[in-house]
Amino acid sequence: MTIRMPMFPLQSVVFPHTALPLRVFEARYQHLIDDVSAGDRTFGTVLIEKGSEVGGGDERFDVGTALRIASISRLPESDHRRVIAAAVWRLRISRWVAEEPYPMADVEPWPDEPEDVPPALLDEAESAIRRVLALASELGADTSAIRVDLATDPLTASYQIAALAPVDPLDALALLSSSGPASRLLLCLELLDGVADSLRDRLGG
Repeated sequence: MTIRMPMFPLQSVVFPHTALPLRVFEARYQHLIDDVSAGDRTFGTVLIEKGSEVGGGDERFDVGTALRIASISRLPESDHRRVIAAAVWRLRISRWVAEEPYPMADVEPWPDEPEDVPPALLDEAESAIRRVLALASELGADTSAIRVDLATDPLTASYQIAALAPVDPLDALALLSSSGPASRLLLCLELLDGVADSLRDRLGG
């Protein structure tokens, strides 16, 4: 099923089952927010491959996430708004169809494969996140506001752990693109082991 959807490309990866705060100030994205607010409140996002979030002319990856507006509030700057969006499902871009008045694309929902997730795998991934946060705290990072409160559903939890993982955007994109929750958690473990090793090296130095 192909859906034509307004798109808000970003320089970060957004995972389903998480919340996204957006500061909206550029005229074309103000227009997008006005239009989707008057409709089903849904738009999409993908990671920018090259270029900037502001001004257009960017190149984009073809995997992303559908978002649904939860709230909109005004910021002190008269032309800025704060939008809180819930990330709801994964998508693939079929084709870009417009850039004005804002980016539009034909997208297809991309459900995860129904992989079996052993409880031990989920527990190991949760422990890896907590280990990385503890190491980061030892190095002086303020991790007090980060909560590792995972859903009982393994699919949702796999996305929550991916969102918590302190990895670069390309690694985050690989996590988003994983075939299913078990594959995502296994990749998380691999990436988090690398992060933990790097943090330990810094502590040892």
